[in-house]
Amino acid sequence: MSRLAASALLPLLWPSLALAQDQGAPLESRAVAAEEELAATPAPVEPSAQPEVQPDVQPAVQPDVLPKAPKPESGLKFLGLMQTKATASNLTSSNPFLDGQVLGTLGGTNGLTVGEGRSAAVEQRVTGFFTYSPQVLSGRASLTAGFEIDYAFGDQSYVTGGNVGGGFGADAVNLQTRRLMATIKPNLGDQLRLSLVLGQQFVSDSVSDPAVSGPDELFRSGGKLMFFGSEATGVSAYARVRNGWGDVVKGRLGAYSLYERGTYEQDDVWLVMADVQVNPLYATHIGAHFWTLRDRSGGNQGIFGIGPTSSLAELQGAARLDLRPEGETIAPAVSADLYWVTLDAAFNRDLRLSPLGATAMVTANTGTLYAEGTNNVAVRGALANAEVRLRYAPGEGSVARLEALWASADDADPLTYSGVITGNSYGIVGAIYASHGTLLLFSDLFSINRMASVVYDVSGGGGGVRALTGSVGYDLVPGRVTVAVGGGHARDGAGSPYGSEVNLRVVTEPYLFMRVGLWGAMMTPGEAALVDETAYAAYLGFDWLVF
Repeated sequence: MSRLAASALLPLLWPSLALAQDQGAPLESRAVAAEEELAATPAPVEPSAQPEVQPDVQPAVQPDVLPKAPKPESGLKFLGLMQTKATASNLTSSNPFLDGQVLGTLGGTNGLTVGEGRSAAVEQRVTGFFTYSPQVLSGRASLTAGFEIDYAFGDQSYVTGGNVGGGFGADAVNLQTRRLMATIKPNLGDQLRLSLVLGQQFVSDSVSDPAVSGPDELFRSGGKLMFFGSEATGVSAYARVRNGWGDVVKGRLGAYSLYERGTYEQDDVWLVMADVQVNPLYATHIGAHFWTLRDRSGGNQGIFGIGPTSSLAELQGAARLDLRPEGETIAPAVSADLYWVTLDAAFNRDLRLSPLGATAMVTANTGTLYAEGTNNVAVRGALANAEVRLRYAPGEGSVARLEALWASADDADPLTYSGVITGNSYGIVGAIYASHGTLLLFSDLFSINRMASVVYDVSGGGGGVRALTGSVGYDLVPGRVTVAVGGGHARDGAGSPYGSEVNLRVVTEPYLFMRVGLWGAMMTPGEAALVDETAYAAYLGFDWLVF
């Protein structure tokens, strides 16, 4: 299995990687390690298959039996993931236009309510990644395409669109393109590795290349996907300087087009990212990250609009700023120049070199929003996050973790927005907080077509966030059966509670890379939540990684 194809799956399919919240070795990285081990191990020869040869007698030659030639490598690699999830909850959708895929804040503009009924559904997703590396180029270049189909059982048939299908009669046109990129790896020697990626790719707020990175490198470094974590089209350059101990320095420079309506008009949105990470001590990483976004879209493009003044931002739990002049009813055209500066540090973040691991990061968000006919608005936000994990017993799931999140809140100054802005203001699932381990308080990583929570965006809709989450897991059978309990509590910047959650999961792996699990959660909302009733959800899930 190509590591390019394999790890391209990581940031896309959160459900297949949610074990990385509390475990050390994720499902995909275990797949890669297992395949490499199998490739390096000679195949055993059964004793019965060995011909008996006398010491001084040559075996008879059978001219009509020729040895089989080894099958040539085609250069085409495949990685797929099938997910099936049966869910029962008291979350119901009241918006028929968003029934196929529902995301955002519970009780928000997505129409997802709590306590007004009961719902039960079975969802399925199949994602496949194909990577072709021409043999004549010796692995120095490859082309990757990724596709996805997902729907609810019995949903619709003879339809066209994403997140639909599965009805009686089938025949839905529902193939979604998630990757279409070329990767070039120049031969610069063993100490310097360089990867150039061109096309539609996954863009994270980490220095690590998603094509060769495990979940912990994405979930627990840089911005931890809280600011940017979605597909975009552009170009990336990933560099690594290595020695006998591993990576000494890593870097990323990328430029991505987030929005382009008129090819020859100045209405585009561009994101430029520069990151560097050094490894000064054993199992220790320190990183610095700078990202800048140039928005000249006017803010009113697309169905929901884009940017901090759009209904798209409001739908996904980000702050929707009102920059209309006093007495005006029509929103002005809004552009923006935004900047993020992040510092992060980690010790043994993947729990592979020690039982104890810790991460910490802080981000300063600044910039300016330009509104026609009114005053500009300055952006002055900040966010901090820290996590500690301990593997206290044998088994990947025998981990205790505690994590804290703080995000600044907007104040009363109309000329300053003092919260943070994330990629959720510019794209559907533009950013997702990935390591919290909750199902309803923050976004559920196991979601297929339903991803909604009390706090969907780390800005808290501009109200700020103060959150503490944690869990304790134990492997009843190491590597086979894991039981874990967890939960969390969150408040806004003024101290009003968003809510509290408790959850439980039992996961088993009956066959290699095939997982069956039962999850359940209950969330009690607080004054800052947009719902009043206690929410619950329970589901049975099946995941199968195929390569």
